[in-house]
Amino acid sequence: MTIETVIYLAIALVLMTLRRIISGIKNGAFYAKGNKYETPKLDKYINNLHFAETPAWYTQFGAVFFFLLAFFRASNPEVSFYVISIQLIASYLIMSGSSAMASYHFQGYINHGSNFPWVDLNENPKSEFAIKIGKKDISFWWNRPWCGKRRKYTPYLGVISIVAGFLAINLLT
Repeated sequence: MTIETVIYLAIALVLMTLRRIISGIKNGAFYAKGNKYETPKLDKYINNLHFAETPAWYTQFGAVFFFLLAFFRASNPEVSFYVISIQLIASYLIMSGSSAMASYHFQGYINHGSNFPWVDLNENPKSEFAIKIGKKDISFWWNRPWCGKRRKYTPYLGVISIVAGFLAINLLT
């Protein structure tokens, strides 16, 4: 195993460790919501769960990306722009495809918990990106193309993305 592979695996493991901590934050926010005692370490997340959910997504799927990249680099450690580009693209396509496959159910459960239909035709077309970096809170809303009835197609697009990633990596064999 090369040092390069170990570095990618280490990054993925650190991201999964952070993901587990964020899971604790989300659980703590769930249990603390509505309690009468103070929870200063959780108040930000109780008031806006997106401050936990945004980094949860990035750490989880960032780890998937680096696990895939470690595997692809270990399988073909050739150092050329073409090979590394294909490995990066394949890792991204597979990672984003796995996220897209879950999108329909992910939002469906959120809608269900909010007393909306599983597929809400009036769903907010925007998504909040919220993260704390150091002492700075960053939060903004962005337009998402896959909302409402279009969301039911995301699992299929996810499968296509995963297949495309494996076809791309197959170009190297």
